[in-house]
Amino acid sequence: MGEVDVALSRSRTAAEYRSVLESSLEECGRLSRLIDSLLFVARAENTEVKIQAAWFDATTEIKAVLDFYEAVSQEEGVGIESQGQATLYGDVILFRRALSNLLGNALRYTSRGGKIRISLEPTSDHAIDVRVADNGIGIALEHLPRIFDRFYRVDPSRSRNPEGTGLGLAIVKSIM
Repeated sequence: MGEVDVALSRSRTAAEYRSVLESSLEECGRLSRLIDSLLFVARAENTEVKIQAAWFDATTEIKAVLDFYEAVSQEEGVGIESQGQATLYGDVILFRRALSNLLGNALRYTSRGGKIRISLEPTSDHAIDVRVADNGIGIALEHLPRIFDRFYRVDPSRSRNPEGTGLGLAIVKSIM
């Protein structure tokens, strides 16, 4: 708002107005994502909301999320691979959202040349572990108890994209 107020305080060139509009649009997008995330967390924690559970091919859904992030991973110089096959029972849209949040985090904190692996691994109790692992900068042990707290960020300066809100892992926790 301050940037727009300053821009409107006197006449500007078309290029200057365009720059302010682009900046405002970017900020509106960030605020929209923040509001969407807050509403999602509130809905996810509402016990009256029905989950649309069904059997789905987790491998296919992982591939769809990877396809979405392919351009970003190439631009960032981070390799992504998936392994394993499984059929899961759950809400496929929530599965994609959780996986997307985890993958987005992994991309944000993995340096150029790094690797991210998504795996489906059977457990001894006939369940499936869905794992997202990377060789990024990691998280110090003292921060681990809080990483799923709303708005908690270890250190925004550690990220190549510091625009996060600290809601991504809180959303994953709500979904799980």
